[in-house]
Amino acid sequence: MSLYRNGCYKPTTIGGPLSGLRRFLSDNEHTKQFLLEVPVHLPRERKIIEVYDEQELSSIESLLSGDFLSKRDVAICMLLLETGLRGVDICALKLADIDWNNDVIYIVQDKTGKPLNIPLRSSYGNAIADYLLHERPDSDSEYLFLRSFASYEKLDGAGSIYVILEKMEEKAAIKKGGRIIGSRMTRHNAASSMLRSGVPMSDISAALGHKDPNTVLVYLSTDEKTLA
Repeated sequence: MSLYRNGCYKPTTIGGPLSGLRRFLSDNEHTKQFLLEVPVHLPRERKIIEVYDEQELSSIESLLSGDFLSKRDVAICMLLLETGLRGVDICALKLADIDWNNDVIYIVQDKTGKPLNIPLRSSYGNAIADYLLHERPDSDSEYLFLRSFASYEKLDGAGSIYVILEKMEEKAAIKKGGRIIGSRMTRHNAASSMLRSGVPMSDISAALGHKDPNTVLVYLSTDEKTLA
């Protein structure tokens, strides 16, 4: 108590009392032995990442299977949700990046500069084909996804993707609350879906194109059942 009374110790955080307790124990020869049981620092708090729940995913699926969004936006949303790609990489997709014969999408990630090969699944593959055949403007642009109005340039990046996802969530009646937004949300959701399906973390890290394989550990908090 003397540490409090003389004003030399006034903790302001949860971890603050640790230093005071260690000082207290070190003042007496009989209590020094307990110092080994008191950590120097508390582990960093990792908040549970909230992703789309089953009801929200059902609403999104119904939305994307209808005619509520443009074909371009449907293809982009499906790519985001199923692959976990970053928004900037989707905007940078070129027509030549899609190998229709071998069902692969080849990209070089903007954030890491590393190449990434993505399986071309029938779900978003058909959505992309539908956009190319029936909606994409007649343009010489090498980029896959273009603006809907002249001069039909490529999408601007994170800002354009945010607007598309915001429209999707609004039409699916999804409330954001305090959750993360934009392609970060769909990226976390894709990782969470892989975890729940039993995909090894090393494979998830490779699929999401992480520079550091340990980055995938943050997604463990999205799998509530396994954590419980």
